Amino acid sequence: MFQFILRRITIFPLTLLIANFIGFAFAFATAPIVAASNPYALGTSDLPPILPVYFEYLLNVFKGDFGKTFTSEPVLQTISRFGGASLGLVGIAMTLSIILGITFGRLAVRRSRSGVASWLTVVSTIGMALPSFYVAILLIALFVLITIYVMSTATPPIPFQGFGWDAHLILPVLALTIQPTVKIAQVTASLLSEEMEKQYVTAALSFGHPFKKIKGKFAFRSILAPVVLTIAAALRVMIVELIIIERLFNWPGMGKLISTLLSRHSLSVDLLSPPMIAAVLTVLVGVFLLIDFIATLFSRLIDPRLRVDSELQFRGASA
Repeated sequence: MFQFILRRITIFPLTLLIANFIGFAFAFATAPIVAASNPYALGTSDLPPILPVYFEYLLNVFKGDFGKTFTSEPVLQTISRFGGASLGLVGIAMTLSIILGITFGRLAVRRSRSGVASWLTVVSTIGMALPSFYVAILLIALFVLITIYVMSTATPPIPFQGFGWDAHLILPVLALTIQPTVKIAQVTASLLSEEMEKQYVTAALSFGHPFKKIKGKFAFRSILAPVVLTIAAALRVMIVELIIIERLFNWPGMGKLISTLLSRHSLSVDLLSPPMIAAVLTVLVGVFLLIDFIATLFSRLIDPRLRVDSELQFRGASA
């Protein structure tokens, strides 16, 4: 376990440095385009060598200065402001997805039936065929029609644009929650159904142990590691989908910030700003690495079989 943690921690700095350089170099190389299309951006068509500029930027980063936006706001302050909005949105959506997904997955496995209940198969098929951005568009269109043709006032029953820790959360959370929920439920039910067919379950049932207790206490614990990895994968997908979801619902988070920074039609004064692009890409890569590290570490802690397999592979590679 210690070797696993050490290897992951060793990889983190190098990976973050590479991501930071890629983001900075991409924005730096597009400076002539920015200068030609954005009257607020500073830049010329003649670019200096990138390495001296990047090393100077990197020295400032080591001093705690990640640069400033074209509006003179510190980059870290901007990222923390937008990141807080995204963190709350993702946190609520992911929490609901985990609770609902595991609950539905466990309910779909019954003693009187072999395999997974048919209702979950139907729900999973429909849910997996509905990407979050498509659900968001349908929800916006639905509430626009309700506001126009059903409501007597011009105010929609549920706001579908803007920011707020109130009813503004309902539609973006719903759009983000559907697909991860059915994915977690599908994996949970499939693994739990296979686990309930193993010999130790049959033996426990023959001794009179309750089916629900075996399913909830023993069988579910055996499949918890792959369920955790499924949750981590769903969380990574959800973060990527923020770019579209936050744009559609006008939610001021990291997704909207990224789409604004990369869109030539956004009229943003920070369009393709090298410090901003470098910092945003570094944060995203850091978040993905952290999610993968926590999920893998937690899986190894709750499932000793993964630790044994890892140790055997490491010894084999060393030999």
